[in-house]
Amino acid sequence: MPSLEREADRLRSLIDDADAIIVGIGSGMSSAAGFNHYNRAGMARAGMTDWQQAFGFKSLFDGFYHLYPSLEQRWAYYARYIDFMLREPTSQPYLDLRSLIGHKDYFILSTNVDTQAEKTFPTERICNYQGSFAHLQCKQPCCDELFDASPYVERMLAGMAGFEVLSEDVPRCPHCGWQLVPWVRDDTFLQGAAWRESLGRYERFVRERSDRRVLLLELGVGEMTPGIITLPFWSMTAKLPDAHLLSVNITGDSAPLQLGSKEEAIQADLSTLLSVTRTGDGLDSLQPGAAVATSSLRRRGQLLRMRPDLVAVEVRGNVETRLQKLRDGRFDALVMAA
Repeated sequence: MPSLEREADRLRSLIDDADAIIVGIGSGMSSAAGFNHYNRAGMARAGMTDWQQAFGFKSLFDGFYHLYPSLEQRWAYYARYIDFMLREPTSQPYLDLRSLIGHKDYFILSTNVDTQAEKTFPTERICNYQGSFAHLQCKQPCCDELFDASPYVERMLAGMAGFEVLSEDVPRCPHCGWQLVPWVRDDTFLQGAAWRESLGRYERFVRERSDRRVLLLELGVGEMTPGIITLPFWSMTAKLPDAHLLSVNITGDSAPLQLGSKEEAIQADLSTLLSVTRTGDGLDSLQPGAAVATSSLRRRGQLLRMRPDLVAVEVRGNVETRLQKLRDGRFDALVMAA
């Protein structure tokens, strides 16, 4: 059996055996979903090459943290950036993850702010520890209130000229008149009632399942903020009697050796692994009407004989091109020759 299939089988087995699953989602999951916030490819994906050319930005985050000469220019960038994330549909890696764990008792702890977690999973099952671009907050903050970003963004885009929004469209707090800012972690981040409630749900989930078979699943968690996911997951793995930690990352594993057999790692592309793990469940896991891609006319015929309620679609290109189309949600499953 090829290595990736073995790893997919192992992931599926751990999910099946677990009584409860705690998923830690990091920036690698954003990258797997095609949100490249840290390089030039992300600028093109977001349709912001005009900002790249005008300002020399090397990444979306480069533009987000740039010191602009005016609020009007800063919010022009924010509006375009936030609009991109709000409009993006749920990505295939997140859909694959939901398919794999949706029938289990699970909770999602995410450090990503790109709105994908809340588009995929119920609010009561997620904690966006670093906030979300879907909301704004008072910069002071004067109040414990989050504001839906959508109407503010729509208004700014409607009146935007070049690289500036209208002064009257800069988002302002309705209580104190000070400017609003994206609800993402910085020195003014609002750890208010909504944040505390979501963190409380997470802590309660962990506490109430501490004596069960718990799978701690790290997906694309890097080393930028170890105190949120990595270190607590190590601690829980060591302390909980029947906990097991699986780290999935493109760069490999860094867990302490003291965890021994309670920890393992898979070094793989997240989008590919999740896709193979999900489709490895077999055709029975697909919903009626699901689109299955293959380049072979013979395999399309075999597929429809086994599941006439599916839709067989043709796909062309090399392996990576086909996998990218799967990640982009062009179809629900992909069949390729071994």
